[in-house]
Amino acid sequence: MKKVFFVTGCIGSGKSKFMQMASERGFATISADKVAHEILAQNGVKIAKILGDSSFLKNGVTNRKALGELIFADKTLREKLENFMHPQIHSIITEWLNAQNGVVFAEIPLFFESKNYENLGEVVLIYAPKELCLKRLMARNSLSKNEANLRLNAQMDIEQKRALADIIIENCGSLSEFEAKCGEFLANLKV
Repeated sequence: MKKVFFVTGCIGSGKSKFMQMASERGFATISADKVAHEILAQNGVKIAKILGDSSFLKNGVTNRKALGELIFADKTLREKLENFMHPQIHSIITEWLNAQNGVVFAEIPLFFESKNYENLGEVVLIYAPKELCLKRLMARNSLSKNEANLRLNAQMDIEQKRALADIIIENCGSLSEFEAKCGEFLANLKV
């Protein structure tokens, strides 16, 4: 029997840490971000044609930081990229889900925004307030406050996501507190 959990949250909320912990405990996991990185690596030139801008390419290879600066500053370009990426990501994740058994986790940062996976499993929201995510994102990615805000504002507000989620794991304190909450949740599941 298969049980699917979709893990979402905003940038800097702790999704990747949760997924790492799930994987370490033997659960099957997949990340939409990792799938997206593979697609970007294989399609840089094609994406440049779609966007009409190749400034993010270096020797034909996608520089993700430069691409992020470009698309988060221009909603039209971001939508063009999403229209190219999302169907491919959805296809790969759906195929992966269909091949799985047991308890599985799919990290989908834009779960609510994409509406591609509704009614396929339960939604686990890794929650941290926007201001805390902003601080984490600035520190982790060496971004200015404006750059970090552009990325956070490109997603649905975390409080809206909180209202829609099936399960909420808060990540508002220390890393050890968050790890304990994740560990408790994962311990109650059967692999």
